[in-house]
Amino acid sequence: MAQTNTLPARTNDQPVTLRQRLIQMTPEFKKALPGHIPVERFVRTVQTALQMNPQVSRAATATEGGMHSLLAACTKAATDGLILDGREAALVTFRQKVSRRGEPDRWEDRVQYLPMVAGIMKMARNSGAISSIAAHVVYENDKFAYVLGDDERIEHEPLLTGPRGQPVAVYAIVRLKDGSVQREVMDKAAIMRIAAQSKNPDQYDPAKGKNYGEWWRKTVIRRISKYLPSSSDRDEFMDAVERIDDDFEWDQRPETEIAEAVRQRAAKKRGGAAAVLKDVTPTKQPEPRQIEREPGDETYYDPETGEIIDHADDDQQPGDDI
Repeated sequence: MAQTNTLPARTNDQPVTLRQRLIQMTPEFKKALPGHIPVERFVRTVQTALQMNPQVSRAATATEGGMHSLLAACTKAATDGLILDGREAALVTFRQKVSRRGEPDRWEDRVQYLPMVAGIMKMARNSGAISSIAAHVVYENDKFAYVLGDDERIEHEPLLTGPRGQPVAVYAIVRLKDGSVQREVMDKAAIMRIAAQSKNPDQYDPAKGKNYGEWWRKTVIRRISKYLPSSSDRDEFMDAVERIDDDFEWDQRPETEIAEAVRQRAAKKRGGAAAVLKDVTPTKQPEPRQIEREPGDETYYDPETGEIIDHADDDQQPGDDI
């Protein structure tokens, strides 16, 4: 079936504002949303997300392609029944090469929607096949055992007092309504190999990503979803999980080649760091990336991604707050 373009066109008389575009799209959002989510609430949440993340607003208003990408992203979120509040789902930006005949290539910002762990778990609970789903990050000072064989099981005792150390793995457990259980464990190396193909690789890096635990957990949920049964021809949970792939530009090389490329990149960074250490002249440290919050609001958001970060304290362990 041929698809029709439902995105509103810009009039020749006067530029259409971002707010007007969203209002014009209200009928399309209403068609896509499940009945229990009022379209007014959905649009209001989108407007709030744009206010919280000026980077997304700039991408949407800079070019017509940016505007279309925003409206398409919102339509996908509505189809999945997720609110763009930074907890269930978020709007993020990425750079896209634009090529037109007779013109030099250029890079433009585009908007995409990404489901968050809370949104994926919400859809899992509403699916027809899944009874429960859990995903957790494992730290080096936790007690953790992954047993295979006839009595497969995962045992995880998080350290409750003192520093838990660096993250070393992440796992997911899915209980199906037929009584069976699926388990998936990924170590840090596996996560970082996948992160290397992401449009936002720093989000997965414990040294750079303020909310890296969210991205680790989404990755293992995406991996385990490949082994789960689909309850119908149109499984909303599986559709939402597959949206995670939108954040990646998959490398078609064999995994061994990808791993070697990641190793060489890491070695290059270490060599660069060693060279810098030879110069003992004090230098000004870069300003840390600020985590902002609305006036009178105790919730924080990441200005780069629009994600809600419930705990901005550096001592908080990401990945355990959802």
